[in-house]
Amino acid sequence: MENESDHIFLQRCLELARIPGAAVEPNPRVGAVLVHAGKIIGEGYHRKYGGPHAEVNAVLAVKDLSLLKASTLYVSLEPCNHQGLTPPCTNLILEHGIPRVVIGSLDPHPLMQGKSVALLRAQGVEVVLGTNPELFHAMNAHFRLHQHLKRPFISLKWAESQDGFIAGQAADGNLSAARISGSQVSRWVHFQRGQHQAILVGRHTVEVDNPSLTTRKWPGPDPVKIVFDGQLALLGAERSWEIFQNGRVILLNTLQHGTKGNVEFFDISGLELEEIFQKLYLDYKIGSVLVEGGAETHQQFLNAGFWDEIWRNIGAITLGNGLSAPEIKAEFRPSEIVH
Repeated sequence: MENESDHIFLQRCLELARIPGAAVEPNPRVGAVLVHAGKIIGEGYHRKYGGPHAEVNAVLAVKDLSLLKASTLYVSLEPCNHQGLTPPCTNLILEHGIPRVVIGSLDPHPLMQGKSVALLRAQGVEVVLGTNPELFHAMNAHFRLHQHLKRPFISLKWAESQDGFIAGQAADGNLSAARISGSQVSRWVHFQRGQHQAILVGRHTVEVDNPSLTTRKWPGPDPVKIVFDGQLALLGAERSWEIFQNGRVILLNTLQHGTKGNVEFFDISGLELEEIFQKLYLDYKIGSVLVEGGAETHQQFLNAGFWDEIWRNIGAITLGNGLSAPEIKAEFRPSEIVH
């Protein structure tokens, strides 16, 4: 049974798990704390995909390993019991004789789902399940969706004016960029980029805005850049595009497949939207995607009902005319689709 101190230390696990953002994807975000006689003697979190798990980093932080035989391990997600890119964490627990483990939530992975709990209990370890697993589920919404649907978590994000436009119209009839959001919202956008493994835009957005698509206004890893560019028009242009300057780029196209430098060419010929994203998850290891534009790209996802959350920022300005904002086809339920 979870007690008051268990709750406090599990909250610390949550704090630790949030630190790396999307750097761990498509793995889950996990934090771990080791406590002896009411004091934390070691803590850690899963830092990046393929790296040591949170439990391993917590043990490595302990100065006196002899204390582990009288300590409690708190971990936000059920420890793994199978060999993946790293050894099973259940082995680590048993090897060090840790007598008590408190778990925030069970792991939805098909090889898990309570199997580690049963294994540890069979070996005499006291295992306690937290009483509020929903907190941990929410933090790992991306990972939980992977296990059920085998595709990335998809977030749509755009800013629109009070009268429903995402760009204005200049006197010559051409579209003109409009500053709809303030500096605080801009920083929040960069935070959200760090919480997603990849960011997706259409070719037209690159041609008009030439964005860098980084997290420069918020500490965190830059996302993988994914661009819909069917005919690879960006490569034929004389202009130098910011997205190609650094970091991993995936071009969704119908002409070429393979890799050249930091650019991966994904031939999507004949594939439906859902099939494209299943392959992005299974073949390219992309766990979450933030779709930033443009309007046509957003509408493609909305028309297909292919999204998991929407971040819609309505600014204080009016534009009068211009490029209309995407239209949400589903019934508008703010508690479910706007955060």
